[in-house]
Amino acid sequence: MSYFDDKSALIEEKKIIDNLLCSQGYCIICNHGDPLDLEFHHIAGKANSPLVVSLCRNCHGRISRKQRFWPKDWAKPNKPEKRKQFFVMLGLNDLLSILICKMIEDE
Repeated sequence: MSYFDDKSALIEEKKIIDNLLCSQGYCIICNHGDPLDLEFHHIAGKANSPLVVSLCRNCHGRISRKQRFWPKDWAKPNKPEKRKQFFVMLGLNDLLSILICKMIEDE
């Protein structure tokens, strides 16, 4: 089977290209700008909000590790709206805390 016959590979490639074109173009924490190293981070998890930011792989890993300590229901679908808002605030808090630490390191 040739590469072009594999529809799932083409769909996945299109998603990657779309993500690169729609991203902020740099990591919002460390300003790394290589588009091949950038990833989208769902601030509150996909189940809670469509809000995404562009992060490099390193910063994405740092912030995603913080989600391990979130309440267990954070990734479950169909939560009440107030609970989803809670996770948005928690995600923004994590993002800002990492950003603040980075700014202090850079002084």
